[in-house]
Amino acid sequence: MEVDYIVIGSGSGGSAVAGRLAEQDGARVLVLEAGGSDRRLPVLMPAATYLYAIGNPAFDWRLTSAPDPSRNGRTDYMPRGKVLGGSSSINGMLYVRGQPEDFDGWAADGCPGWDFASVLPYFRRAEANENGGSDIHGADGPLSVENLRTSHPLSEAFLRAGVERGLAETADLNRPPQQGIGFVQATQRRGWRCSSARAYLWRRRPNLTVLTNAHARRVLFEGKRASGVEFERGGRVVTARAAKAVVLAAGAFGSPQLLMLSGVGPQAQLRTHGIDVVHDLPGVGENFHDHPGTSHIVWVDQPTYNVQHTLFHALLYGAQWLFAGRGPGTTPDTHVLAFLRSDPDLPRCDLQYHFTPVGYDLTDTGPILFDRPAVTALNNIHRPWSRGHVRLRSADPKAPAAIQPNLLGDARDVATLVAGGCKLRSIFQSPAMARHVLGEFKPGDEVRSDDEWADYVRSTAIGIYHPAGTCKMGSDPMAVVDETLKVRGLANLYVADASIMPVIVSGNLNANCIMIGERCADFVRAA
Repeated sequence: MEVDYIVIGSGSGGSAVAGRLAEQDGARVLVLEAGGSDRRLPVLMPAATYLYAIGNPAFDWRLTSAPDPSRNGRTDYMPRGKVLGGSSSINGMLYVRGQPEDFDGWAADGCPGWDFASVLPYFRRAEANENGGSDIHGADGPLSVENLRTSHPLSEAFLRAGVERGLAETADLNRPPQQGIGFVQATQRRGWRCSSARAYLWRRRPNLTVLTNAHARRVLFEGKRASGVEFERGGRVVTARAAKAVVLAAGAFGSPQLLMLSGVGPQAQLRTHGIDVVHDLPGVGENFHDHPGTSHIVWVDQPTYNVQHTLFHALLYGAQWLFAGRGPGTTPDTHVLAFLRSDPDLPRCDLQYHFTPVGYDLTDTGPILFDRPAVTALNNIHRPWSRGHVRLRSADPKAPAAIQPNLLGDARDVATLVAGGCKLRSIFQSPAMARHVLGEFKPGDEVRSDDEWADYVRSTAIGIYHPAGTCKMGSDPMAVVDETLKVRGLANLYVADASIMPVIVSGNLNANCIMIGERCADFVRAA
């Protein structure tokens, strides 16, 4: 099998890279996806994803971290999409970009050309916004972005409560500066999920081959040049050759793991597992971080979506979704977002709240739904100080990576979450919301003092499923890729996913990873 380009992974970045590369006349593009088809109800129907896809090994890698010493030895469940479209096929569908300062900071710290002015055209190129094009939004891209297509009175109540607490209401959460409170936009098309695969890969092209159930084992090299990929499919080990480039887009866990399996990474670790060293690159797998967050859950006085999944509700909401693209079947995992500062003297927002009219909790075994009416808001940090790592568990390509989050290794992150939790509680106590609250389940009335809040943070905080940073971009000795996303010291090998973020963006990752994929396609074509 010989092609021009091989893309490993069909998630947010990988689909964008492959779709754009395939627009070249005559370019032969091969996509390798370890999961199966995304044309299935638990992916296409947004609400069904939370019930039937997340935690289901048919769609989810179901990764688990090592015990975290910064959180009393707790482990994390980490869902990752094992399906065409990757995690964009099982995510919450929120369309949120990073702050302009995120990208300006990357550029200032050794990644020239990644300032906000340079990346904005790629956000716009990818986007087809329901509200039309503007100076910051695109209207003609492959990724459909729509306004919320379902409503719940408690979502409006939370928004009004935020305004009562001094947050400015905003109609566009992605228009700088990122601050205030408002309803989300979601990556949907007429209420159906618009994953990166649907956006970039569903269109049939004779020069684009997408192989599902194809598990990449290692990248092949001729000296320091990536020449192909060895993968397993249907019980057979197959070799595909790439004349021009191999692009890793397997995510913040999969990309560093595959590099190390291929002999690229910290040489001492590779030799421990009996892997021949192709290129000593000490930063592979380091710099792991996520958005640490805590939950605020209250019991409420009216039905919420978590108790509306009887047969009657399934038929009613399923019909609304199927025939009208409306109703609770279209719900993303969040209805209202808020961006704010933990300290008013900070130059920009460092906290984000996700509110949903669903009573759920994120546990070390995965999300759980409650059986009584409740609402949930997540309180998370934008740019944490703590760093963990991803390393090999063994030389077996099918063994999961060894993940150490070290999520709260820096005390500053605990202090920020404490401040965020206190501010979030005040929103729930504001009149517009308080009138509906029957009781606080989490953190609970017993959490009052700073020490009690800090204990609550360390005993309950988790990463909110936004892993990043493990193949970071830059020019320092721990950087893995340069500003063109090419792996340093190697030829024809690129990375295009959240792993390249030197510092995680101040928001959800999907839109930002699609932008990264769009940029990578241009870099690869220009090489």
